[in-house]
Parts: sequence; C-alpha cells; structure tokens
Amino acid sequence: MNTPSPAGEPTLEDVAKYAGVSIATASRALSGSRHVSPERAKRVAEASRAVGYRHNAVASALRSKRTETVGLVLPRYSTAFLSALMESVSSGLNARGISLVLRYSEPDAIHDHDNVEFLLSRRVDGIILCPPSELASRESVAAAGSVPVVQVGRFIDTDRTDSVGLDEDGAMSLTISHLVERGVRRITTIGMMGDEAAFARRLEALVSAAARFGMEVEKPLPGDPTLAGGIEGAEHLLPDLDGIDAIVCGNDDVALGALAVFKLHKIRVPEDLQVMSVLDVQYTDVPNRAVTTLRHPWPAMGREAVRLLLDARSATADGTPRRMSLAPQVIQGRSTRELEPSHQR
Repeated sequence: MNTPSPAGEPTLEDVAKYAGVSIATASRALSGSRHVSPERAKRVAEASRAVGYRHNAVASALRSKRTETVGLVLPRYSTAFLSALMESVSSGLNARGISLVLRYSEPDAIHDHDNVEFLLSRRVDGIILCPPSELASRESVAAAGSVPVVQVGRFIDTDRTDSVGLDEDGAMSLTISHLVERGVRRITTIGMMGDEAAFARRLEALVSAAARFGMEVEKPLPGDPTLAGGIEGAEHLLPDLDGIDAIVCGNDDVALGALAVFKLHKIRVPEDLQVMSVLDVQYTDVPNRAVTTLRHPWPAMGREAVRLLLDARSATADGTPRRMSLAPQVIQGRSTRELEPSHQR
C-alpha cells in the first residue's frame, strides 16, 4: 500500500492511493453521493482513518450545491412513538452518510412554516415533516418551495407531496375483527372526534369496517383525545351503557381515562365491557399491559420516508405524489378478552 504524503494535511488523493482506488471512487465512497461496492467503501473508510483524512463537508457542499443534510420536523409530544420515528429516520440517513437537522413544533401550533424556513436557511437537501395539523401541512409544504418534502403521519395533505402513513381502512378492519372475535356486537367511541378531517376519515373507516362485520356503532361520544377526554367521555356514557359491548378509544390515554371511570363505578373490564385503543402511545413492550391497542409501524414509516425522499428514481413519471400506507398490529392488553388458543388465528 502507498503511504500518505509527508507534508501538509492528508488529501483525498492520499486516501485513494492508500486504498488502491481512483480519486473519483474515493470521493463517491466518502460523500455517499453515488453507489460504491461495499468492499471498496470499506477500503476507502479504512484508508481515510489510516491517513487521518477528514472529509470537508463545507467544501463538498460548495462544489456540489448539496449539504448532505435533511431536516425533520416533529410535534413536541412526549410520546414514545415519535421517538421511534425520529430514531428510524436518523438511522436511515446516517447509513447513507447524511446528517439530520431536527426541529420541533408545538402540539397546538396553527402555523409551522417558521421551522421550514429555518431548515431552508441551513440549505438542507430535503425535509421530512410530521405536521400537527393539515393547515400546518399545507403551509409548510408551500414554504419549502422546490426543496423535496416527504410527509409522515395523519394530519397531512396527501395531494401535495410524497407521504407515508397508516393504512386506515386496514387498521380499522383489524380493530373490528379483534372485537368480533371476542363476542362484541355493539360499540361506541371516545376521543375519535375532532376538527381535523383526519378524525372524520378514521371514524368513517371504523364505521365502514363495523358494517362489513354486521356490527352496530352508536353515536360517537364527545371527548378530546386525552386522558381527561377519556374520563369525560366515559362519565357521559355511564347512563347509557346497556347494550354496549365495547368502546373504541382514540388512543391509550383516552382508554386509560375511561378505564379509571369504569373501575370507580365497579364496571368490570373486560368481563362486562371491553375497551380498545387505536393508537399505542407508549410504544414499549410491557408485560400484562392495561390496554389492548394498535401499534402503528413508526420505524417502518421512518424508513419509507427516507427512501421516498432520497430515491427520486422511483418517483412517478407524471409527478403524482406517492402514498405509502402501512399496516399496524394489535397488541393484546387486559382491556379485551383473551381468546382460547383454539379460537386464535
């Protein structure tokens, strides 16, 4: 192997000579701008460390007009599932030699274009958004201009950019199927109403799935998608519980609020009444968990968002935004009945 030049800082030419590759190959391997075989990439990385070469990201950006950075905007919720999304996006970008610039938006933010404008001032090559509202989605996409954007989650305008989200129809069918297998014939909901169109879409998907299974759905109960909303909705329901077999809640917090009310009034769950959440906010595997819930595939959503953002080659020929809809899984808890092994699928 060649040794680095004795004078001055190690150069890309030194790395290429040490690794036994061309300067162009060494540059591609270190920048991640184009594919290099794993064997050559490993040799270049080892050569870079051996000669003490440091990749000058600023100079590279000036030459290529790319900064090899991507912005991620998340709502400032204290929920584990958003941490799972962030970790997935960060890992996906890091594997490609791309840095992440993270920004948070307030959960009740009406406008969120300031975060996008900040990222543009950092000259990011693309942006992944998880908007807190559909208005914030539209404004953020408009603010991004020509910079590529992929949106993740529920409160998004899917007609404007590529996006990744939950398969709502499949998720609600999974919910209803789980309850039907446990003898449920009549349900109501708490914490599934809201001003955003996304609330209406999810509720419509639930009602449609129930109809396919011959299940009755009572008028949705009021209540915010919070612990307090679950308490309020359950208290509102108490006089009219006769004939209700199960309650479908907007998320785990709503379900926990409802469970607290039922326990106080000595209503047995799941013997007398079953409760299920359609959003796992804990995103942790704990034994004997209180609430049966739907775990959304946030890590997979993050990976798909990175793929869509970076793989322009798979974009549709006519520029139509791509939509990836991923399926959740049911996580069994104490709030719905356990099936005998012979009755499980």
